[in-house]
Amino acid sequence: MAQVEEDFPFGAAHASIVTGSRTTLQIADSVLRMVAKPVPEEMIGSETLRRLVEEMWMCMIDAGGVGIAAPQVGISWRLFIGAAMNILPSTVFINPEVEYFGEADVLGEEGCLSVPGWRSAKVLRHPKVTVRYRDLAGAARVATYEGLAARIVQHEFDHLNGKLFIDFDDSPDVDHPLRRRALRAMTEMEERMKVEVEDA
Repeated sequence: MAQVEEDFPFGAAHASIVTGSRTTLQIADSVLRMVAKPVPEEMIGSETLRRLVEEMWMCMIDAGGVGIAAPQVGISWRLFIGAAMNILPSTVFINPEVEYFGEADVLGEEGCLSVPGWRSAKVLRHPKVTVRYRDLAGAARVATYEGLAARIVQHEFDHLNGKLFIDFDDSPDVDHPLRRRALRAMTEMEERMKVEVEDA
């Protein structure tokens, strides 16, 4: 435990690599609303980072997802992974920078491992993105994605900036129990974060 906490200083107490549960954090966890920090240079290419990425792959596969970001396993680093058959090759994005093309005017369906049960077909995204990132070995990469692959990249990149897909849902008046639960959890979490800041 101590070694893992030393390796992962941002939110390690909630990380699935600590609990071994292979479960992702839920919407009420405040780390999901934080702007993640860059992966430290000394960690890139390290065994520690490799272990974290392996755990992220296991979490994603177990949950049947197509992407997952480090904050979703409790590590507030700018890192996400994605894979979708015939759409997005298995890729590790370290310290990504995203360039958007076109207006965010493409509606599509999304769900999130951190907002279980809720899906929306009214999430607006850009039609195309270019991503500059480092791979697991530390090499600089550039890739351009369109369609569903671009949507996956945007969804996961948002996690690194404390955003969730429901923030971009273009159907704000929809009344659904899961939506109400998600919004209530967000409100409670934001109030808790405000108190933590005031007490600091």
